[in-house]
Amino acid sequence: MSNKNDECLLFIVEWFDPMPMLIRKYLLKYYIEMHQVEMIDIKNKKQFLKKSPCPPEVSSSDFFVGSKIYLYSRELNIVDYGDLKTKSKFNYVLQPVVVVLTQSSYQHWGRIFQLLNKELNLIKLKSILVSATTGNSICEVLNLNPRQVLKEFTDGVTVVVLFQGEDAFTKIENIIQQESINSKQPLFYHASSHGQSSELQRILLDNNSHPSSVTYDNCTCCVVKPHATKDKQFGFILDHIIAQGYEVSAMKSIQFEKAQAEEFLEVYKGVIPTFNDHVTQLCLGTSIALEIRAQEAVQTFRETAGPWDIDMAKELRPDTIRGKYGYDNIRSAIHCSDLPQDGLIDCEYCFKLIN
Repeated sequence: MSNKNDECLLFIVEWFDPMPMLIRKYLLKYYIEMHQVEMIDIKNKKQFLKKSPCPPEVSSSDFFVGSKIYLYSRELNIVDYGDLKTKSKFNYVLQPVVVVLTQSSYQHWGRIFQLLNKELNLIKLKSILVSATTGNSICEVLNLNPRQVLKEFTDGVTVVVLFQGEDAFTKIENIIQQESINSKQPLFYHASSHGQSSELQRILLDNNSHPSSVTYDNCTCCVVKPHATKDKQFGFILDHIIAQGYEVSAMKSIQFEKAQAEEFLEVYKGVIPTFNDHVTQLCLGTSIALEIRAQEAVQTFRETAGPWDIDMAKELRPDTIRGKYGYDNIRSAIHCSDLPQDGLIDCEYCFKLIN
């Protein structure tokens, strides 16, 4: 008889080996109940990693196709399912659902993310400027009357988000009913079937021809770190930023590669002794980059972010973002530009140089 603790999910993962400059493929076995992993070298058909506990920063929700996990100093991209059983389980249990937020609900964006992210996992997001043609396509997919709502999509910033979770469509409907939102004027629009979600994902998320809403003007860059995204704190952080009167003009989810994280944080290399730890943290999952606009944006937002030292932030500046949501100096909730000249540079790196 099989032991329940032996049940596992199988995935194909890729690791870039920097020495021979090769991409190596492995079969990764994730043991659900025991939260352990094992890896088999596909080419050589040999065990590469014996069954071992997952590191504390890796959670069960990290295991899905398209995700990136950091295991024992290796950055692994999950590129495919390892067997039909795993694929069937994910196709049956986890539903992807696309949600669209418009400029008219800007003041509620943080709250919307709090409600949806509480029940569902945030997989991907980006902000775009929607043309009339694209707006009509959204209306067609969602069965909306363009005469009534087209202006909603074309007037200002539109944020497109891919969530995933068990029975996702039902959960969103329950949230709408329980929280009495969307009763008069919709605060967000969402797919209500797998077909609608797939079509919106194709039109809006997978299509890179839509212009980003990034402005590169009077801006600073804030990056919500992977640990905060995993802990579903993004909505609370976004709500904090919006409530302070900032303009969040663009946002984008990023999966930092190690080389990208090192380049992005290069100004701190040799300056802070924990540089490598900060690089590793950015590589541990999904980060969310925000372009934030204000007068003297970099200096002003540094005050909102709070001190680098989390103990100091919690003691002296408990109402700052780091004071509220930081755990320690590495898991500090957010990274933000420190020097006035870096605000534009950091925004350009996140929104222009990283795909």
